[in-house]
Amino acid sequence: MALGWKVKNEEKTEYKTAQGRTDYNIPMLGYRSALFIFVTAMVSLFIVPFLMKQIFNDYRLPTSIISGLIVGFSVAFAQYRIERKKKVNSGFYLLGGLMSFVIAGALFIVYYAGILY
Repeated sequence: MALGWKVKNEEKTEYKTAQGRTDYNIPMLGYRSALFIFVTAMVSLFIVPFLMKQIFNDYRLPTSIISGLIVGFSVAFAQYRIERKKKVNSGFYLLGGLMSFVIAGALFIVYYAGILY
């Protein structure tokens, strides 16, 4: 008896996204989500360093942490609430935490390398 491939799901599925229908499930951002993320990123890159300079002598570490949290959770908010219209659950906090960690790390490198400010 020859072994055959067992396919988990043979039926063709379509996913509805903001840009149209696809046959694969990838996270996509619409225009509102992209604008929201862009505005929060720009606000956090210009307002947060200005406020941290007023409070701390070395503003780079608090700026990278706070800006990372703002931008990371704005990505999670855009993906969960604006695009999918889902309620906040543990996945929201996991995505927000991971994105915050990645973005804060990138901003930490950028601020301490002297590229920005």
